[in-house]
Amino acid sequence: MSVAYTLFWFDVEDYLTPESDDALKGLLEVFEACGVQATWKMVAEKTRVLEARGRSDIIRLLQRQDIGYHTDNHSQHPVLAEYLAEAGWDDGVEEVIRRERPGYDDVTRILGPSSTFGQAGGSWAPQLYPFLRDAGISLFMDEAGHIGCDGEPFWYCGVLHVNRMKGSVTRAAFDRGEEGLNEGTRRFDEIYERRMADGGGPISIYYHPCEWATTAFWDGVNFGDGAMPPPHAWRPAPLRPPGDMEAGLAIFRRYVEHIVARPGVEVITGRQLVNLFPDQAQGAVISAADLVQALSFEGGVIDVTWLGDVALAPSEIFALLCDTLMEAVFTLTEAVDASGADLATISATLNGTPYGPVQRLSSTVVDGGTISAESFIDAAADARQALHYHGRVPAAVWAGSQRLSPATFLVTGADMLRRLLRGDGVPAEVTIRHGAIAGERHVHDQVWGWTIFARDFSAPGILEQARLQTWTLKPAPQVDG
Repeated sequence: MSVAYTLFWFDVEDYLTPESDDALKGLLEVFEACGVQATWKMVAEKTRVLEARGRSDIIRLLQRQDIGYHTDNHSQHPVLAEYLAEAGWDDGVEEVIRRERPGYDDVTRILGPSSTFGQAGGSWAPQLYPFLRDAGISLFMDEAGHIGCDGEPFWYCGVLHVNRMKGSVTRAAFDRGEEGLNEGTRRFDEIYERRMADGGGPISIYYHPCEWATTAFWDGVNFGDGAMPPPHAWRPAPLRPPGDMEAGLAIFRRYVEHIVARPGVEVITGRQLVNLFPDQAQGAVISAADLVQALSFEGGVIDVTWLGDVALAPSEIFALLCDTLMEAVFTLTEAVDASGADLATISATLNGTPYGPVQRLSSTVVDGGTISAESFIDAAADARQALHYHGRVPAAVWAGSQRLSPATFLVTGADMLRRLLRGDGVPAEVTIRHGAIAGERHVHDQVWGWTIFARDFSAPGILEQARLQTWTLKPAPQVDG
């Protein structure tokens, strides 16, 4: 049976306008009245302010919902993309942890652990993912432009994503009264009907509670264009006219009621979504025969590899190939009469998704050039050890003094494993075939237009790290039941 899994999520962030607290409470009461839950991505400073203002009424309501994390202070400079603009991988990861872990701990103390993370505005960088994984946050849910995968859920850096959902994201303009409600329900119904016809799937609906209270965003009022005034100069956002909040909440309740009443709709939270999109590759035992059959790499292009319904990201294939190739070479060394059929039964188990390389290095061996098989096997052993030691694909695989890019090593290694399974034995020389990662196309370049950034802000280093981490990118197919 088709199910339209509908996600309501809210970025709860305005800690400067007290009236936004009442908008938050009103929205929580809508979901209580409708008998469903949403995901509330909390800025830590907003959470601390609710506690300091004595809003235990709101805190209790939030504790009955699904909680997400939305950074420590959202828009105070430097925001995440600013302080990571010139960072590398390791120092960037440590800086995210230093700045964000205390805020996350505060949200956990006050409201409980988070299922979900969403970036602040347009401020994103891939160095945040080790923090998410360490904190046990298993879902990135947003509608940002940096990274996506054909408008459907996907895995990136080992974290499930609902982001850049294209035709499956919607909302109703509650501030336009009946017209906004009618347009919103019509748009939802269009997405709903398409999802149901296609066998079901997620629909993403997002808001900010402060939208019901104010006519402009609080952070644009204070921190726009790179401004960082002293705290005593911070101002609340301009308020909506009296009665607008209540009218908007009434319209929104009718929107939620319309959605809940649709047959086949299930309103779920981020925490529940994770169970619908498990990574079936984790723990999979994959034979050498199946691996080789899947790894054609036509034209040297490395993309997502499918083994039945199981998707494998390039970094996962890299790990499996290293393990399988070394086991095959070991078997041939120990048993000189081993056949290709014997090697085909060798298997490797995937445990985790390695990160991608953190630096782009080209191969020093030309496409079609050769190196000794002994040198290539030594390089494979070193690559395997480096991957397990660092938890990521190495930036270069060294065959003596010659350097192979990891993509070139992967394509060439697949060719060698295929030869071994044919029963041709270890050659004297290995022909190098250059490779490239296809997933880099999913990273967008024009993503720094957030009003909080200085007008000339750009971070090409972040986008380069993002492209390198597309080694980890793969679709997230839904698993029913």
